[in-house]
Amino acid sequence: MTLLGTLVLAAATARVESVSLTAVDGRLAVRVQVSGAPGLIAVHREGDVARISITDADLGLRFAGGRRFSWTPQNGFDPALIAAAPAKIDRLEIAATTSEVSVLLHVPPDVSVDVRRDVRGLLVVFRQAPVEAPPQRVAQAPAPEPAATLATEPTPPAPAPAAPVPAVAPPPAAAQLAATPAAPPPTPPAAAPVREATAVARVEEAAPPEATPAAPPAPAAQTPAAPAPDTAELARRLFAVPAEGQAAGPASVADLYPSLFPTGPLQALPREAPAAEVTEQRETGVPVGPFRVRAGVDARYVDADTFVQSTAVPTRDHYLEVQPRVAATAPVAEGHFTLDYAPVLRTFATYDEVNSDSHALGAGIDVPMGGRVTVRAHDRFRSGVLDTRVVDPGGEYFFGLGHFRRNDLDLGASITVGPRLSVELGATMGMVRFQQQSNFFDYDTRSAQAGLGFEVSPNLKAVASYVYDTVPRPDQRPEAEATAHSGVLSLSGEILPLLTGEVAVGYRSQSSPNAGPGGTSFSGLTASAGITRQLGRESTLAFYASRTTPVSAFEQNAFYVSSALQSTVLLPLPARFQFRGGLGYQWNDYRTVASAIGRPREDRILAWYVGLRRPVRQNLFLSGVYRKEDRNSNVDAFDTNATGFYFQLEWDILGAAPR
Repeated sequence: MTLLGTLVLAAATARVESVSLTAVDGRLAVRVQVSGAPGLIAVHREGDVARISITDADLGLRFAGGRRFSWTPQNGFDPALIAAAPAKIDRLEIAATTSEVSVLLHVPPDVSVDVRRDVRGLLVVFRQAPVEAPPQRVAQAPAPEPAATLATEPTPPAPAPAAPVPAVAPPPAAAQLAATPAAPPPTPPAAAPVREATAVARVEEAAPPEATPAAPPAPAAQTPAAPAPDTAELARRLFAVPAEGQAAGPASVADLYPSLFPTGPLQALPREAPAAEVTEQRETGVPVGPFRVRAGVDARYVDADTFVQSTAVPTRDHYLEVQPRVAATAPVAEGHFTLDYAPVLRTFATYDEVNSDSHALGAGIDVPMGGRVTVRAHDRFRSGVLDTRVVDPGGEYFFGLGHFRRNDLDLGASITVGPRLSVELGATMGMVRFQQQSNFFDYDTRSAQAGLGFEVSPNLKAVASYVYDTVPRPDQRPEAEATAHSGVLSLSGEILPLLTGEVAVGYRSQSSPNAGPGGTSFSGLTASAGITRQLGRESTLAFYASRTTPVSAFEQNAFYVSSALQSTVLLPLPARFQFRGGLGYQWNDYRTVASAIGRPREDRILAWYVGLRRPVRQNLFLSGVYRKEDRNSNVDAFDTNATGFYFQLEWDILGAAPR
């Protein structure tokens, strides 16, 4: 395939690649695999039909250009999936227009439908409602068929029978819906009959109607019409879709914290206000083997103050940064495997430390196992010189730099023990090592946690957990040894309509026996929060807060208490410009007496930035940002101010890779 062809595929509209049945937590579910970025997703219930409407989308190549399909369980269908169903599923239909794909699920009225978005598209989960149908309606309904002989009810023959599509054999855990190549017929009306399937998981296309006398109107439940206005408004609140060029989902608060108040040379700003990992991730890019790959490159001219000397004195430098980005996602059973790499290559700077490169490599896997257990394993490696917040999130370390390497491993499991209740287990290990002499030190971190999770809603989860963490005694700095116990309550997902993010509040008790007087213990509140309010399709407002106890390299301190508040805004402007701005304030408080002033050290950091961004053409953007940071400390040696400007060209070659 040529590069031009690849770019055309990357820019194509969203496509429904496949529809399949599976089981999630012992309940029947429908997996709708979507590639690209769909528009509005609306859920509408009409009697015994639940319709999921996906706008700005079309059917993928596996449907061979057909516009309407129907599927009915038959003899020999996977009994494990039938057993997972809360009630009998009579039929599943797919109907497509030029700009919308509808998935119609024929289930009893007392079965509720939950729709969730993830990296593969949509996951539709069925729940049995605790309401019994009136006796009169039960007496009038036809008797349910045995699970072993599920089939469609007899339907009148079509006026013009369509040629049957060859049977599609279902995979071991799901019956895949697809179609072989066929000439696309005109879209039939809702009353057009669908031929009865006669083999396991057979998919057939509805025949086009002939010129015959008008047939009785079809029930509304079978009409793939557009959702009602009130339903559309509800769907906008449930599934807010970011604007083109805006990232869909944020990363974790822990990963974003180093980006608050960056010190030294300016680092690449996120394309949108970052927030906690959340709700919505959309599958973009192009398929490469089992992976779906996104790739891009950023080129930046930077004119900024740097701190490469052994003292906190800013030095102006000018240099060029080039940052290729690649991210790949592959399905693993009902989960996924991710891989991303983003080096930063610098050149034309005056100082060797500024010309140094940075590297960030991550890999992770999230896989459901046995229907009730989901396990995860993530690993992230980072190295560099200028990215000081990677080593010290609070910002104490910002001068006297040396080359470092950091690796963090995160393991966890979520075990469902009830309809909405789960047991959450996790463990993390971190390692920081310096390859050159610096003003900081090597250290390790260890953490384990256990808690109970409660699904407040399909898109909101609360977790109450106990956390034990420790910093083993570093050889270079014994004062930093620490042990801590914490109780944490967190809430993540869609907190309110159009308000998503993660909020965690805890109480921490920490012991650091080797620190100086006054700094051997800490007891108090800790917090981390990142929430984003969707103001419109092209505007967001985000707020961040944190209170942590990072390790310290200052005199006899084992740690310092770092508290930060930050807000960011993204607004559309005329002529396709975007305004981006942010304002933050940070408090760093120490516990031991500083030798230079006879009292504990206190740092206050005020940082802000403003910028403009504009698309030049599809997947190509220009932006400019000005940033200023003032550090006010009661120890005069740490009073600094730094400014910087960068001009950036962003090219999303195969979809927007993470920034």
